[in-house]
Amino acid sequence: MDRISNNGVYGELTQYETPFADIPVMREQADPISSSEGYSPDYFQEVESPFSRTYETASANNDLTPAGEEFVDFLGELNDSEFQESLYELADEVEDTWRSKVSNEIAMGPAYIPFASQQARDYFSPLIGEIENMIDKVEQHFSGNNLADHSESEVETYFETIEFNHNNFTPAQDQFFGSVFKKIKSVVKKGISLAKKGISIVGKLLPINIILRKLKGLIKPLLNKVLKFAIGKLPKNLQPYARTFAKKFLKLETTDQESYEDVQNEDSLGAIQTELDNTIAQLVFSPTESEADNAISNYETSFESIERLNNYEVGMDTTNIPSLDAARQQFINELKSLQPGESPAPAIERFLPIAMMAVKPIIKMAIKLIGRPKIINFLAGLLSKLVGKYVPENVAKPLAAGIIDVGMKVIGFEVHETGKSDLAYEAIATTIEETIENLEEINENELNDQEALSMHLLEAFEQAAANNFPPQYIKEELRPTKQRATWINLPKGTPVKVYKKFTHVYDITIDAQTANSVKIYRGLPLANFLRDKYGLDPSKPIRAKVHIYEAKQHARLSLISKFENLPGLNAKQPKAWVQLLPLTKQASNLLLKEPSLGKDIALKHLATRFKTLPGQRFYFLEIEGARLRIPMVNRSKHKHTESNSAHSSTESRSADIQAVINFIKSEIRLNYYFSEEDAKSIVEKLNNNDFIGSAMAIRNSIKKVLHEILIQNISSKVKIIHEAIPELYFESMPDQEDQFSISSTLGKFTGKKMIAGIIEKLIHKISAVAYDAMVSFFKARAIEFKQAQAQPQDGVTVKLIWKNVQGMSAIRAIINAIHGKLSIGNLTDLSIPSFSAPEIKIEADKQFN
Repeated sequence: MDRISNNGVYGELTQYETPFADIPVMREQADPISSSEGYSPDYFQEVESPFSRTYETASANNDLTPAGEEFVDFLGELNDSEFQESLYELADEVEDTWRSKVSNEIAMGPAYIPFASQQARDYFSPLIGEIENMIDKVEQHFSGNNLADHSESEVETYFETIEFNHNNFTPAQDQFFGSVFKKIKSVVKKGISLAKKGISIVGKLLPINIILRKLKGLIKPLLNKVLKFAIGKLPKNLQPYARTFAKKFLKLETTDQESYEDVQNEDSLGAIQTELDNTIAQLVFSPTESEADNAISNYETSFESIERLNNYEVGMDTTNIPSLDAARQQFINELKSLQPGESPAPAIERFLPIAMMAVKPIIKMAIKLIGRPKIINFLAGLLSKLVGKYVPENVAKPLAAGIIDVGMKVIGFEVHETGKSDLAYEAIATTIEETIENLEEINENELNDQEALSMHLLEAFEQAAANNFPPQYIKEELRPTKQRATWINLPKGTPVKVYKKFTHVYDITIDAQTANSVKIYRGLPLANFLRDKYGLDPSKPIRAKVHIYEAKQHARLSLISKFENLPGLNAKQPKAWVQLLPLTKQASNLLLKEPSLGKDIALKHLATRFKTLPGQRFYFLEIEGARLRIPMVNRSKHKHTESNSAHSSTESRSADIQAVINFIKSEIRLNYYFSEEDAKSIVEKLNNNDFIGSAMAIRNSIKKVLHEILIQNISSKVKIIHEAIPELYFESMPDQEDQFSISSTLGKFTGKKMIAGIIEKLIHKISAVAYDAMVSFFKARAIEFKQAQAQPQDGVTVKLIWKNVQGMSAIRAIINAIHGKLSIGNLTDLSIPSFSAPEIKIEADKQFN
């Protein structure tokens, strides 16, 4: 008997309530999950993952060896905040080499990836050759004599003066070359530093010429990972840091089989850099060539190893499963071919496994706990009842016509398309797909409970149908917007759908209050974006048309901009994608007066534009006369010949900040970046002797940078160099499940949260000191800031450096103890260090490290 609880009283249900205005769905009495053929509840409680993962420090004391300290410090140095940007730009550009030559990648079948790979090889070939030539030059220069004879200043001079002619390079290629160049420089500097310290400190190490020669073996597999990212085939669970070397140098114990599930990295570009940096560090610290060769071999095959592990986890070979786009098109074709009265359930059953694979947690639970056929049959049966009415052609055609009608103006549908049913079947397919996506948070017990699973499915279906059906088909109280509009999959004319677009364009006026209230990336106000990217004055009303988008699986913002054809947002506009801003509920409410059109996501996903999640929503402001500002300045990390014309394609940037807490050196750095507009405004006031106005501008800029970027984004903006945190950033750390908690002057914390609490307190303390130091600096040394702003580069970076900070060693030991689950003693006397005046440096452009 089907029942639902109401304050403990159960009553019978005879039908489901659907989101549609006219369709009740009768419920079946059979319970395919809890029937006699199903599994008992005890079975589900006993199932455990076959993997385990533990990292524990050997001691709460600081017993890290000198070599271990050097290893940790080197990992922190290799990490480059701009390396992800160079990877993104490279992936975006390499995709252009084949996208214009492929009209339908699904139709190409298995030939698509080989074709794309060949195009990518042609694009990468000159880049690989030039990087290898650069490494050869560096090797020849530093291999002729004892490495310890070289001074740090000599290294800096050599890398500043070595020239490259990249006339044939694109800006993206040149930027990537510069990022690799910077890592090679770090390798040489570390090699010289280790050589000076001698074998008694670090033990036996390979000569620098052998290390550099082997580094060339990393370039091709690195670019192969960039290619896989470009075609959406890069797994999220790249190994975050080297297990073998973590155990050897960082005193971390690891099990033989590490659970990749626990270390999934949603920031795949960040994972690419982390994996590369750890492999480089392994090479530098390898005592023998065989260990170095093993490191390179593991790096080359890491992708294949993860694929094998993924197949084992889900219990099937996923390498030959069709893509979601191909499965969706096949499903649409099957719906179109159904005969009158024929049920769509079998077609849904064939489509569901692929849709479920796109939401990994649900497919793993369904397969491991309940069994693939059982869960799919149940879901397909219920979904068939929910969408079945719209499958017959005589109903599908009016539905398609309704979709075309609301999207005629914005999407560009033609009148002749109204007689076809394709869009109706596409809406049905997308609704089913999004229903499964909305089920991601369902727990194991509910999967085994037909009634609970049905309720979850109906709720998920409501949301999906309201997004994909025209509003006249949806009950009024469930419609997400007051507009006569819906969402359409794009681009048209191809089964591969990259994004969705809302079929209504809003005309709005952005006043000063709204511009300062709406938050975009890093917690910055929209006003900064309007001023820095377009050169507009946000204190005055700004008229704009608002276009709304939603990302699909494997979507990147750069792909959306390639398929749009709006003024400023199109394939011809460089860096057009940076104009797509996150449509949170707050932004949607303040800009559009419709909060339900926005979607909130975790703050860590708003720290950068490089992390795009399926279902995340964005908006583009079409402002008459406004165009993205791209200063033609050279941002490369290397020197060009005079004839070279390669320029960075990076747009004008907004204010930013980076903190580096180095527990190995007891050193803290804060890097403030003033945008060109901020810096220019300050200099103009200084030149006009408006010292009060300049002081106010400086205070406001610093306050925004500190409180709206750093304090609110500690997990992504604070780099932590500590042996117990090889991931460097809190956002990359796995959550610890240790159960102890303590009370101290720092408050009460548990595991990872306690470490985060300590770092947060440290950042708050240093921020207060930094604020005063910056204000004092401008009073005494404003001329240096003016000189940096006058440089042709974009913006100014002010670096604050505290060295030999007293008390950091005590905090370092505390973090070791927390991470190792060991006794940490009495913390009642622990206090955050006091800070004296910092050393301050000024540099043109954005200079983070």
